[in-house]
Amino acid sequence: MTEKQVASTVGVSRRVLTDILTGKPPQSRAVWEKFARYFRIDAEFLRTGESTTRSAAGRIRRIPLLNWQHMCRLNKRESLPDLIHAETMVEATDVAGARAFALKVQDDSMEPIFREGEMIFINPDAQRGPGDYVIAVHHSMGMATTILRQLNALGTQYMLHPLNWRYEDAWLAEGDVIVGKVVRLRKNL
Repeated sequence: MTEKQVASTVGVSRRVLTDILTGKPPQSRAVWEKFARYFRIDAEFLRTGESTTRSAAGRIRRIPLLNWQHMCRLNKRESLPDLIHAETMVEATDVAGARAFALKVQDDSMEPIFREGEMIFINPDAQRGPGDYVIAVHHSMGMATTILRQLNALGTQYMLHPLNWRYEDAWLAEGDVIVGKVVRLRKNL
């Protein structure tokens, strides 16, 4: 479609469309509503990137779905680094944390609770302690591996414990990093 056709179809002037295309967003809520109707999207999300949609469970928020290779780059960052691009955004309710993100479980090491392919939500800023499920970057034999494990305390030391007996416990050692705490699991039905 040409700019003239788009403007006509949406119901705005060509000048308004030209302004938008050159980086000057409209000030009128009515203009945002027209574009929202045309694109079948929430006007507030179109305008700000934040959804105002609420469900019975709370405010719906869009969370980045990352891949496991991104975990080393997240440690101690205020926000997602520019070099990390989410695979997609997923909607979730009441997932706390400005830096919260989602991952898909990558193996069967945490079965029966966490199954491969299920989505988990991680808050890097949440307090964590014994019994919590965490994402950790663990170093073993000179290699760094990102894993999902249960954090257990044995005296003054911590262990990364898999729920599946086929996998071995790993001591949390110097240089290992806990990326964040699992705060939600989205089960596949």
